[in-house]
Amino acid sequence: MNRLSSDIKKMTAAITEMGELAVEMLEKSVSSLINSDVEAAEEVRVTKYERIAFLESLIEDEALRILILYQPMASDMRLTAAALKLITYLERIGKYSKNIAKAAIYLKDRPTTYYMDDVYAMCDVAVEMVKGVVNAFATKDVSHLYNYEELDDKLDSYRRSVIDENVERMMNNSKSVEACTYYISIAKYLERVGDNACKIAEKIIYMVTGKRVEIDRTVRGL
Repeated sequence: MNRLSSDIKKMTAAITEMGELAVEMLEKSVSSLINSDVEAAEEVRVTKYERIAFLESLIEDEALRILILYQPMASDMRLTAAALKLITYLERIGKYSKNIAKAAIYLKDRPTTYYMDDVYAMCDVAVEMVKGVVNAFATKDVSHLYNYEELDDKLDSYRRSVIDENVERMMNNSKSVEACTYYISIAKYLERVGDNACKIAEKIIYMVTGKRVEIDRTVRGL
């Protein structure tokens, strides 16, 4: 194995670790919300986020070093260029998970018995999307990524439902305003996770096929 191949292999392994960590953070942050588990939420908020931020810096430095030192061609170039984008989106997913964990800590001692089905459904879809892109990066199988716009539409629909439900609660019970505001924010974070998963899917499709696609034409500011 030549030096370029060895360095790309190491960078790929680090990206895979970062992707798996993003999935873990997302799952654990929502679990901490459901179970009022402050210890798990704090782990996401501090330890896990620090690790994902570290990996972002590490991979960025390695990708830039590969580009400058080797000036790779074809698929190696696409992979290295994609890496610089993927780590940004993965770090954002980690940050949204961190925000959900912070919300879980806040909501622990506040009423959390509202109808949360749509929030949980959003989490399931968001986790599916992040797991899907992480798997696609590892296997180079992008066939399932072309349905991500449909999954993102599901997240949008659930988000609207969460907003409508919580606005109604706030109108009927002024004491619920703070908690309901947090639930609306959580729905927003999960929607943003889906937006970023769509952008990752676009980059992986380009990395594997050399073709540029636009999966979600309605993505707002990330």
